Amino acid sequence: MRLRRSGLVWVLLGGLWSVPARAADTWGHRTTSSVAPEVTPDHYSGGNGVYGRFKGDLQLGLGLGAEFDRSGARGAARLTLHYFSMLGVYSSYRDGFGRGGDGAARLLSVGVDLRPGFVPRWAKGQQTGQALPDLLIDSVSLGLGAFWAEPAGHGFGSERGFETSLGFGIPLMLRADGLWLEARGQLRWPERAGAPEHSAVPSAFALLSWHGFVVTPLAASQRTQ
Repeated sequence: MRLRRSGLVWVLLGGLWSVPARAADTWGHRTTSSVAPEVTPDHYSGGNGVYGRFKGDLQLGLGLGAEFDRSGARGAARLTLHYFSMLGVYSSYRDGFGRGGDGAARLLSVGVDLRPGFVPRWAKGQQTGQALPDLLIDSVSLGLGAFWAEPAGHGFGSERGFETSLGFGIPLMLRADGLWLEARGQLRWPERAGAPEHSAVPSAFALLSWHGFVVTPLAASQRTQ
């Protein structure tokens, strides 16, 4: 009888000892990885649809290439700043480097640039999980601005007007930062000082650009709260 009782006690103790193990198997381990060293901004590149954009709240882009219109080609540079890859500003400069013809020798533009794709797509979880189509859709942008030009035989700024453009980019490194190949179509409505408004002048851009991200003081203060 005593042997039976002692055996029963050992069985109960063994059952109690095994409960934590079964509970751990049921609920999983408390921690599966060390978050701080393993989860970095570079990991925002998979199926979550961010592709590195959360490295900073301000996206900077600098592109170099050419602009083509009916008068020929010019060297072109374009600088962009976008907040959370959506609303931003741009400035572009084009120079014919002494090329003759009836087109403007130099042009300077400033304006606003809207990229409406990223935030709604990411917020609704509508990413494809593939970097190329997601980033291509996100890159579609609409630009609205003003320009100042130097037409043949006149000084710089003697021709000015309004411009609008539509463009997109291809991420060569399959992430939001890094090298991009950009294409852009543009319409300019020039109006020379003291002369009537001209018809729209179409042009196209081809640019190789670099994009990077910066954490502004506004975002840095939110992180520390």
